Amino acid sequence: MMDAHLYLRENSIRQSFEGLLIMWRCLALACEEGLAQYGLGPAHHRILFMISCHEGLLPSELCTKLGITKQSLGRALGELKSKALVEQREDHNDKRRRPVFLTPKGKNLEQELFGAIRSVVTQAYKQVDGTAVDGFRRVLRAVESLSPPQ
Repeated sequence: MMDAHLYLRENSIRQSFEGLLIMWRCLALACEEGLAQYGLGPAHHRILFMISCHEGLLPSELCTKLGITKQSLGRALGELKSKALVEQREDHNDKRRRPVFLTPKGKNLEQELFGAIRSVVTQAYKQVDGTAVDGFRRVLRAVESLSPPQ
């Protein structure tokens, strides 16, 4: 077992961050072809993923979850709507609210993209044991708990 404080050293933290960057790039590459078919990029993918996980989010909630401005979301959401991948519906209880949903076409694309991610992550998980996977998830949850309040 690693000495309790060795993982807190700068070099170890740099290696971890480099690993996260490499992982992010690997996952992005896995989705690149599917996104390119629609002329979309990573920002669009993040929106599709978040709507898939939290269908019916309001645009303001999407901005908060993604850490982006209304202007950035508006542009990307407009492109996704024009490609019939997402739609906004009136809230029956409050007509001012316009939650966002994936269309069937959007669900299919998001599932295809997530399938590519699942494949990469599954291959990586198979190379380590359950303890490592659990530890990785615990670190991710801990980092998430440190993010600014939303």
